[in-house]
Amino acid sequence: MSKFHGVHTIMPTPFTDAGALDIESLATLTEFLIGLGVDGLVVLGVLGEAPKLSQSEQDEVIRVTVETARGRVPVFAGSGAGGTDLAVEKSLSALKLGAAGLLVAPPPVQNDAVIFEYYRRIDAAVDKLVILHDYPAATGVRLSPQLIVKLHAELPNVQVIKLEETPSVTKVTALRQLGSDIAIVGGLGGMYFYEELERGSNGMMTGFSYPEVLVAVYRAFTAGDKATARQAFYAACPILRYEFQPNIGLALRKEVYRQRGAIASAFVRHPGAQIDAQLQAELASALEHSGLKGK
Repeated sequence: MSKFHGVHTIMPTPFTDAGALDIESLATLTEFLIGLGVDGLVVLGVLGEAPKLSQSEQDEVIRVTVETARGRVPVFAGSGAGGTDLAVEKSLSALKLGAAGLLVAPPPVQNDAVIFEYYRRIDAAVDKLVILHDYPAATGVRLSPQLIVKLHAELPNVQVIKLEETPSVTKVTALRQLGSDIAIVGGLGGMYFYEELERGSNGMMTGFSYPEVLVAVYRAFTAGDKATARQAFYAACPILRYEFQPNIGLALRKEVYRQRGAIASAFVRHPGAQIDAQLQAELASALEHSGLKGK
């Protein structure tokens, strides 16, 4: 298996203004993102409102995205669950629907032995890539560097970690100092992408609504042009910062995609926050100061 790398976009799940799953917008968004040069797509992540979707809706999201992508980029699916058996079932179902691999959050138990067994059973059941989702702010569970190294060393499908524990940069260093070659992709809205690359990460997996900016940063950095990578990254910091806000970040990202013509509606299912006029104005300011307004 070649080293996992590049910029992978966490996709929001589009809905109509009435809250129904919008299959047409999902296909449009998939095409739009592939056109921006991303290396992969991820559905049913935290940004994808998976807990608000029925199982049939989750299956439809995977099916439509995979069919629209047509193998041009891999599509990964979130398949973590509160119960191990359910996580195995969801993982097998996602792969059957065509997912290239799985983004798996840990179970809601802060116990290394339990967490290891959870991932061991998933790993034993599947034959595709497993991406650990290390995001304590969302899961309430911390994956220690030592546990991550053990999971990667002993479970053959565990090849990647989506690292979102803050401070992310020091955890990247901790994993590398332990000698692990697990592929590390950042998250956290891309806010620390450049520094994570400097510390030895392999890419990015986040829902930032201008993923082409992250693609440009990554390509310049890996080509050895760090000055261009830094310039592209720091120029985007106003919108990186503003967009990555708890509770309203999803509404902001959906609004950007709506303005860019990728989805028809910025609707977020209840109890999520909706975009309003003041947020739109602040968003426009952040985009203007990032040089992205109107793009």
